[in-house]
Amino acid sequence: MSFVKSTSQITDIAITVSGLTGGTNGKIVRINGNNTVTDTAWTDTASQLNAVLFKQDNIYYATGVVPGVGGLTAGSAYFLGEFGALTTNPPTPSSTVRVLFVGFALNTDDLLFRPGIPISG
Repeated sequence: MSFVKSTSQITDIAITVSGLTGGTNGKIVRINGNNTVTDTAWTDTASQLNAVLFKQDNIYYATGVVPGVGGLTAGSAYFLGEFGALTTNPPTPSSTVRVLFVGFALNTDDLLFRPGIPISG
């Protein structure tokens, strides 16, 4: 793994792996093989959801403050929504749907990304 300066400040939470591609900005993503990521979904397996990243402005965040997400409600908890989106309303867990707490809004723009353990019903 190599780290590349991708912002004016390098931190231990903003990671850019050489050659890592894929996923949608503003969504929760997971590694799907050969330096590629894909948007997550609440129907992904618990194993797939155990190591997720948040992609914002082409930077992959493992944890910590993700700046500039926007549209957040300050103080609200956020969960993995369908197809990698953030939601304040977690899905009902079942044998095929997982609930994944991903963090909370520090303000209307910044997300404190602290993914939890996927919960099945």
